[in-house]
Amino acid sequence: MSDLISYLPDVIIYIVLGFIFIKVYRFVSVIKNPSDYKHILTESLIYGFILNSIYNLIYSMIPININIYIGRICMILLTVAAAYLSARIVYSQLFTNILCKLNIHQTPIKDFWVDITQGEYSSYITVIDDKHQSIIRGKIKLIETYNNRPLIQISNYTTTDFNTGEINNQKNNDFETIVIDTSKYSEVYLWHPQPKAEKKSEESQSKHNPIKSILNKIKTKFHHD
Repeated sequence: MSDLISYLPDVIIYIVLGFIFIKVYRFVSVIKNPSDYKHILTESLIYGFILNSIYNLIYSMIPININIYIGRICMILLTVAAAYLSARIVYSQLFTNILCKLNIHQTPIKDFWVDITQGEYSSYITVIDDKHQSIIRGKIKLIETYNNRPLIQISNYTTTDFNTGEINNQKNNDFETIVIDTSKYSEVYLWHPQPKAEKKSEESQSKHNPIKSILNKIKTKFHHD
């Protein structure tokens, strides 16, 4: 029994370090946290043990005695930094390209809407509001996660009536926003406009490539039943 008690401080350190790493990593990665506490505890122990072993190896290479409390604080800060950097690397385009070269053709992002809006260019949305006979267009700012039909906050928007034309023009307004409930609209369109210089260059290349010319005209369209 006394042997088990002697291991308790180390176990607590493993759990704390592992839990911090998992929470920060999932927060940065926009990954839903599991509700199974046994699963969380097991993950925390594994990650914490690995991190603690790495830190002990690093400390053994430093020819200076470090105060135990300062050492614990440093371990926590390093864990936060490691989790953040790991998430940024795993969800980077470079990592995705590496997976493709290894013939692993899948995105690490599990949320569909986050995946399709995390590109090099800003994402814009158009929704057809049949109820109010209008069209809403705007720049996507925030998206509700883990929802197939999410709430989407947009700025720089315009609302256009089917019959009378433009009602409200806020294209140049970055501060005023509205929230779109995509579940209430039958048609939702997304597009990612490119800077004019790059767009002209791409159009020039398309003239010599009819297939690419057709693909450039295709917009992403989503139908919600």
